[in-house]
Amino acid sequence: MADEAVNRIGAILEELGARFELVVEAVSGFGGRLDTLRDEIFGQFAEVGGQIRFLSEQIAENRRGIVGTRDDLGVEIARIGEALGKARIEFRDDLIATQSVMRGEFKEFREEAVRAAASSGKQVAESGGETTRILKREIAASAEMAAKKLGAELKETSKSLASLARKFDRFDDRITVQTRDQDQRLRKLERKRGA
Repeated sequence: MADEAVNRIGAILEELGARFELVVEAVSGFGGRLDTLRDEIFGQFAEVGGQIRFLSEQIAENRRGIVGTRDDLGVEIARIGEALGKARIEFRDDLIATQSVMRGEFKEFREEAVRAAASSGKQVAESGGETTRILKREIAASAEMAAKKLGAELKETSKSLASLARKFDRFDDRITVQTRDQDQRLRKLERKRGA
């Protein structure tokens, strides 16, 4: 009986030993999988870190590009504004000068017509009163028609110049609005990137 118990205990011990080996084998395999999983996780973290670094560099480069573009745009807008201001001043000066010249020419023409009429009147008075009256009327009519024509042309020129001045003003207003819109877009982009 004692042998049977010893044999039984021996069998149990052998079975426990075999099971222990299986447990040790399973635990060592599990540990290896843990090491593999840990290495894989560290590898993924390193890859994500590299991607974040790359994205960060791209964002910084884009910001530098936006700042450069904004500076260039600001300089260009200022240059356009100065050019428009200068063109507007030159245009108004030219308009005033043209009007002044045309008024002067109109005045000279009228005076010359009056002198010609007076001179013709004296010459004709010597040859006959009726001819003088006819010539005076024709010269006066011709001078008046020329004066009206010049006045109409002056008026038309003034209208054209005023229309051009309005167009310049509208163009200047559009440039101003577009400049403000561009500034707002750039500020929005900067805020989005900052967030």
